[in-house]
Amino acid sequence: MKNDLNVEVETSSISVQRVKKQGEKSLVAKSSEKLEKQVGSTLTKPVMGQEVVFTLQKIPAKKVEQSTMVWLGNERDQELLDEFAIADILETYKDFGQEMPAFGRNECGIVQVADGSRRRFTSIFTRSDFYIWVGELSEEQMDYLTDVGNQYKPTSAYEQGMRALRHLNAGKGQEEVAKMVGKARRAMMREVNTAKLPRSFIRALPTPNDLSARKGEALFKLYDKLDEHIKEVLNHFFDTWCSEKGKYDTDKLVEMFVIKCGKKTPEPVAPRELAMGTTVKLKNGNATINIPKVSDESLKLIEAFIDQTLSKEALDKC
Repeated sequence: MKNDLNVEVETSSISVQRVKKQGEKSLVAKSSEKLEKQVGSTLTKPVMGQEVVFTLQKIPAKKVEQSTMVWLGNERDQELLDEFAIADILETYKDFGQEMPAFGRNECGIVQVADGSRRRFTSIFTRSDFYIWVGELSEEQMDYLTDVGNQYKPTSAYEQGMRALRHLNAGKGQEEVAKMVGKARRAMMREVNTAKLPRSFIRALPTPNDLSARKGEALFKLYDKLDEHIKEVLNHFFDTWCSEKGKYDTDKLVEMFVIKCGKKTPEPVAPRELAMGTTVKLKNGNATINIPKVSDESLKLIEAFIDQTLSKEALDKC
């Protein structure tokens, strides 16, 4: 199971509001300062059922980019990391430093990061020291820790599709690859088709996570029909006019992509009709369910079913 790695991290009980009221940020010790005091300490934790001894190391800010690298098995696309991709941790990082060390191993003097690629990038972006638990790990354990780390902020359909596409390009069949990535073949191929979209378009998105596999596949079907000249024009447009991150939201970028593919307007997402007037509408991987005149009893049953189904899905992915 992917939950056998359980690292206890001491957190501050002082709230941000209290710090603001006191007007003294110095009263709260930075998380990174706490980690600084623990450098050199060891931690023994099971990884895939095997006890591994980790040592906490500090990588000075000016050496993070040269002395560390992200484990090549990590499906998170490091070239897509920017201040938008780390927005959920950036402010905390600036105020309090790194809160939790990454995990990895040392190979030939280079620290390979399995769990913590976004923390590594944030350290580089903010010019901060980088803290990481380093242990003797096999390639399988590195892959495992990478998968565990990516559960906090899941990779996008585009990135997951790139992983599957690499296996397919290596000569493996669709069914074999689907089994490797733990997905139904059809679901995997939606991600693969999303991964075939032009990189200039993906880079223009505020975050690749905004693009669902269903939407990505629909866009690829439009793109795939274009001749090479039109594809070059489309790529040039997104490279030239949409390179400024945050200028356009995802819906606007999708609309422009569709127009550049020769369609006047994006095809509307039609809700699926169920019994008794109930409809389900999917947009960017999010489902909106509309149930007219539902009774309290029926609502409780529906909520219980959704809770049970999603809980089972989460467990199946562990």
